[in-house]
Amino acid sequence: MRRLLPRLLLLLLALLLLAVLLPLRIVADDEMSPGLQRGDLIWVLPVAPLRGDVVVLDDPLDPGRTILRRTLVGAEGKVSWDDSGVRVGGKRVRQTDMGMLEGDRLVEELIWSKPPAREKTWRVRLRKQPAPWLAEELVVPEGHWYLLADDRDRALDSRSFGTVPEADLEGVVRLRVGPPDAWRPWFEFLTGWE
Repeated sequence: MRRLLPRLLLLLLALLLLAVLLPLRIVADDEMSPGLQRGDLIWVLPVAPLRGDVVVLDDPLDPGRTILRRTLVGAEGKVSWDDSGVRVGGKRVRQTDMGMLEGDRLVEELIWSKPPAREKTWRVRLRKQPAPWLAEELVVPEGHWYLLADDRDRALDSRSFGTVPEADLEGVVRLRVGPPDAWRPWFEFLTGWE
């Protein structure tokens, strides 16, 4: 117990320092559920995003509204949609069924990075029946990102508003604090990959 108390105090001090130095925000909706949920606290860093990062930006279709989206494909990357889902660089993003969440399928998506091989996973919500998203291959322009919502079928993303200039991204979510559940701990550090 004596060893635990200093560690808890240090963690609390670190969180307070983060809250003072970095923009603290509260997640306003469930468009990035199940990873980020309404009411979660997030810390946003003004850094360049990596693939898989959750970013903050003004909604391209409603500029008075701030949204969170996941970066999927950056400059000169290729993305397409077919019956099996999203493809990045011609390779299907692997999906593993994790169960049901409030009547929706909960799926873990997996994409690989360049060697040395590292993998990055995140969870998304899908309706029971796959949404009919079919699209020709798109090459993301230089300085842009292709963004996706984690609540894939209830939120708008680059499938609706196109690629987004990196200059329009306010920052990257690096820490989330919120109630734990079966799919996530009470806090987690969020990182993308190259």
